[in-house]
Amino acid sequence: MTKAHTTVGLLAAATLAASGYFAHQHLTTPAAPMEAITLYDPGDPREVAGSADDIFHGTVLRQAGRRTIDDTPSDRYEVRVGHVFKGRLSGTVTVTQPVGEAPLTAGKKYVFTTAAWKNPQREHAVLSETRPTPAAQLDSPSGAGQTIAKLWQHAVDHQIDVTPHQ
Repeated sequence: MTKAHTTVGLLAAATLAASGYFAHQHLTTPAAPMEAITLYDPGDPREVAGSADDIFHGTVLRQAGRRTIDDTPSDRYEVRVGHVFKGRLSGTVTVTQPVGEAPLTAGKKYVFTTAAWKNPQREHAVLSETRPTPAAQLDSPSGAGQTIAKLWQHAVDHQIDVTPHQ
């Protein structure tokens, strides 16, 4: 065997070993958790209103279990829709929020800012980086110098669309 054949053989073996190593690393190393990217400021009700499909005051009826949606473990709640600020929801809907968030309490009322999941269950997910706001009554103070109802109606009436336009 010539020196050239030996060199080619060693290069082929090294390439095969490196490919195997990188394939093993890729298949056995867990992926880094994905960070949520929002285009809106979750502290600005007008930007939240511009990003939400639905904003409503509702009563949690019960926790309806857990499920994983788009790789996100989520708690599911049945919620009776009360006053609607944005959208056309009515009756009872299922609202999801990521596991680890403060649990919602059956019988309590909240203001929900949600986006509709495009799935057969017609669930509504709490918008990323927002939380259902406890709101026993719509005429309760919002902390912003006005009632909860006025805060959210103003936010919907003056919502800011933060979707990038091309």
